[in-house]
Amino acid sequence: MYYIEDEEFGKVRVGIRAGMRNITMRWKGETLYMNAPRGVSEPQLRSTLESFRVKLRASRDKNIVSYHIGQVIQCYGLTLTIEEQTKRPDFILFKHTSDNVKVLVPKGRDLDDSHNKLWVSKALRSAIDGHAHEKLIPLAQEVSKRVGVAPLRFEIGRGLRKLGHCTPGKVIQLSANLLFLPEELIELTICHELAHLTHMNHSPQFHALVDTYLMGREKQLEKKLKAFNWPVLR
Repeated sequence: MYYIEDEEFGKVRVGIRAGMRNITMRWKGETLYMNAPRGVSEPQLRSTLESFRVKLRASRDKNIVSYHIGQVIQCYGLTLTIEEQTKRPDFILFKHTSDNVKVLVPKGRDLDDSHNKLWVSKALRSAIDGHAHEKLIPLAQEVSKRVGVAPLRFEIGRGLRKLGHCTPGKVIQLSANLLFLPEELIELTICHELAHLTHMNHSPQFHALVDTYLMGREKQLEKKLKAFNWPVLR
């Protein structure tokens, strides 16, 4: 991996991947990553970057995350609060009280710093891990009962970009990070995976079934999910 310097996006990380045909780009936190086939020149990379600049800028701006002391993040059935602590200057600590979790960062840390921002983001994801099973599984079972189909079982995973998965063995895996979403968007993911029990594809028949499960709201909820501002880096 190497990087190219861009006036607007800073250091753009470039990875060369054998077998690739096209250049791909995605944000990881506040860093832009490009993957390219072997033999692609720097001018070609810069030309591709320029052609997608407007879309990349919009994607970056939509996913900008910021943190501050006293910040309250409402999750599904859970409230996260960022506070300071002086006991452990090199650690982020947690204090769990019922459905409230205090995420305690060392006092004096600059939360606008990219390293600290990533640190807090990872801590927020860790904070919800222990609550995911008790919050998501009952909801998934309720939705499953409502639509009249059931997997072999539900499991909890940790995917951030892939929020759900239905295995060929009819096991549905739901990401703990769904807790950051409002209930209606969690149900969108659950219904999407439940529909895969009938259609293991994304055919028109599949989407029609998802839409039926969601009482005609699939497109509306998909649009909301795409526009959702995540409180963690993705």
